Amino acid sequence: MGFSPGNSQLHHEPLDRDMEYSYNDPNQVGPGHSTRNDPQSELMGRHPSMEYMDDHPISPDVDSLQQLGAITSPASQPVQRIRSLDLIEGSIAQFYGMSSESDPWLLRHCRYDEYGMRSMHRTQIRNVGGVPVDGLVPVHFLETERDLMLPQSPEMDTCSRKDTMHYRNELDAMVSPTHGERLLSLFLRFVFPAIPIISRSQLGICSSVSTAALEKIPVHLLAAIYASATPFAVHDPVLCISAAYGELLCDKLWGMVYELILKETHTPKLAVLQASLLYLQQIPAGSLEALPDGPFIWSFLGSTVALAVSLGIHVEPRPWGIPPWEKRLRRRLWWAVYVEDKWRSLLTGRPSFIHPEEFDIFELSANDFIQDEKPQEHDLDCQPFFYYGTGLARIVENLHRTFYTIKASQRLSDDFRASIDAARPIRAQLQQWYLSLPDNLRLKRSSGGNSHPASNPVEGAADLHFSYLVLEMFLYRAILRPLARSPPPPPISDDTDPTSMGSSWLVEDLTFDRHVFDQLPLMNSMQLGEAEEATLKAAEKCAAIIVNFVGALVPHEFGSFWHPLSNFITLLLVQAPTRQHALRSKDLLDLWSHTLRYQHRSHESLMKLGLVRLNQMQIEGLENIFNLPAHVSDILRDKQHN
Repeated sequence: MGFSPGNSQLHHEPLDRDMEYSYNDPNQVGPGHSTRNDPQSELMGRHPSMEYMDDHPISPDVDSLQQLGAITSPASQPVQRIRSLDLIEGSIAQFYGMSSESDPWLLRHCRYDEYGMRSMHRTQIRNVGGVPVDGLVPVHFLETERDLMLPQSPEMDTCSRKDTMHYRNELDAMVSPTHGERLLSLFLRFVFPAIPIISRSQLGICSSVSTAALEKIPVHLLAAIYASATPFAVHDPVLCISAAYGELLCDKLWGMVYELILKETHTPKLAVLQASLLYLQQIPAGSLEALPDGPFIWSFLGSTVALAVSLGIHVEPRPWGIPPWEKRLRRRLWWAVYVEDKWRSLLTGRPSFIHPEEFDIFELSANDFIQDEKPQEHDLDCQPFFYYGTGLARIVENLHRTFYTIKASQRLSDDFRASIDAARPIRAQLQQWYLSLPDNLRLKRSSGGNSHPASNPVEGAADLHFSYLVLEMFLYRAILRPLARSPPPPPISDDTDPTSMGSSWLVEDLTFDRHVFDQLPLMNSMQLGEAEEATLKAAEKCAAIIVNFVGALVPHEFGSFWHPLSNFITLLLVQAPTRQHALRSKDLLDLWSHTLRYQHRSHESLMKLGLVRLNQMQIEGLENIFNLPAHVSDILRDKQHN
């Protein structure tokens, strides 16, 4: 079924309760998670095993546990007490996979203490407990003493001679605790809504930030928070007048973050994953502004996904015997990892690290954004943006799997009818997603281009709209592939075995905008030529909408945009089948060039890559880069002379 957001109101679940959990009966299916349901198809539905939990708050009394089928004999069945997986001093917890060296189906027969622990010399097996429900798998963690996991040779650990206090003092020297409180406040205001990867309940943050909250945050995560918030220092009356909060400080902070991530990866806790996610969000600086993601970022993302899986973040934690704040944090962390993986996979054209059958985290709800101190208040400033962003990422996965894997590209790149048929359900998902947005995520523009949100705009709403437009563009980019075939590539010579390779040339491209998009043609009611013409016009309209959207953005609406639109419009021009289409595409390319140069004045770091790509093509000349139809070459020549 894919992503299907339904109405614009987020569903609410009963609040998590601090409670005791019954052990599962060894003769029944143990606590844990479904292997029978694909979470892709369950995103907006309800999983049978979770229905009781969602509809009935679970109390610790025996009667409630008997209702759930968790125990058969109150006298003989002990209860398991709440205990954090992440806050146990001196040890780390690793998830036991279904085929790991210790069989989870064997481990469920072990005897555990009241906290679900079974000691095995210097390691312990942790049964996270929960409510046993048919269809779920047993979930266990291996808790190991931290010292056992440290590298044995100094060469393996470049930071081995530096202790935690050394790094804490070094960070305090760069950012005083007083300024640190202000940076954390800026983080919660500007960064947290887009990537809510810390727990305010765990840190004791209610209405304001205190030094005590800073002391609870591990150094690597605190440095990442400071670095993420530093670009927003202009919004703080104290920090904005300090020359210290600039690129130089950011570079030092990110350097410390990376150094400590490498050190702590040997003995990871949630803070290492949190810091890694923030590290992936840093805005490129210097020469990196003009380059796409390099191999390092992709490798680092793979390490981040692997770290999340090692920590068991990919497994639904709501039935577990851990604190409510930790359940909520784990669920948000997984979706942050998922969003990062799916978008970077699509934008770089590389295989995703996350397979839909290897996680069972269900959709976010209002309760995933509450604080223990204010259980009746749902953080609606944060919730809609991240919630709808995760829904859009599910469509990213569907689009990538349908059109942009190697096998899908081979199958569809020369089949226009099949491409249209494959695109139609994805287009329906995109339209349904957009219609589901609440008023505070909608952008209303006047004729002058200024934004007039319906009510209480959410910071970063423009990012969400632009992401939606990028997906529309990627959809047309895939549909356009069969419409124009390039000449075969020249033969590749080899001294020992001369051969020639003949294959269709795939022109890479991207970018796009939003409003009212044309419907995809119905192939059964149109001739092939008519359908191709309708598709080309719709793609041109799509490009025009994106150009206008970016041109109308005002400073407060800019975020972490990607700009592959130059390639998309160039593709329209290179593949233009007629002089009329070539004229439209060239005019669009000129308008896009003007838009990039105009917005580049105040948003250099966001616009530079797109502008560099376009300048490179314009300097060398499109006619010297591409094999162009005669009518396209004529258009370019005429434009140069005018």
